[in-house]
Amino acid sequence: MSILLVLGSLLIVIFLLNKQAFIQMPSTNTLLVQKLSNARWFKNEWLSGIFLFFINALLFSVAVSLFFLLGVLNIPFLHLVIMLLATFVSIYLWIAIHNAGNKGKRERLIMSTIGSSFYLFLLLTFIYMIANLGPGTPENDTFMAFIGLLFALFVSFVALVTCFCITGLKKKQYRI
Repeated sequence: MSILLVLGSLLIVIFLLNKQAFIQMPSTNTLLVQKLSNARWFKNEWLSGIFLFFINALLFSVAVSLFFLLGVLNIPFLHLVIMLLATFVSIYLWIAIHNAGNKGKRERLIMSTIGSSFYLFLLLTFIYMIANLGPGTPENDTFMAFIGLLFALFVSFVALVTCFCITGLKKKQYRI
């Protein structure tokens, strides 16, 4: 599992280093981008940031709900498919939000800070949960709980950085 975590993180780093090529891949003529571009409320950086916050919360809730549903089923490795699918959907929506906004640098940073703060709250929650792990009992394996929380902490940090970089940072276009 840790190999998949490291491999996924390396892919995210490669993605972020080549962000401009990936951001221009989806068409700006998609229905979602056009709807967001034409919405008056989306032009306000505070409202668009709150929208991004709730999109992140919704995607996280759906992914966690699917994990609990998969706990009932005995299909091996399906949770990895769900994690991969949730990552791709999140990145696609962040790119669509990036392409929909014609905001200045300040407005884009405000929107991105508000929207990616969902993952900051998750990160702080996982830190709190690690700090308050109870003592181990035969029924409660504290070490495995720590490892699971450490993975969750790492994933939420990577999601925070990726969401902020995609939606908030715009590469400068140099003219010659």
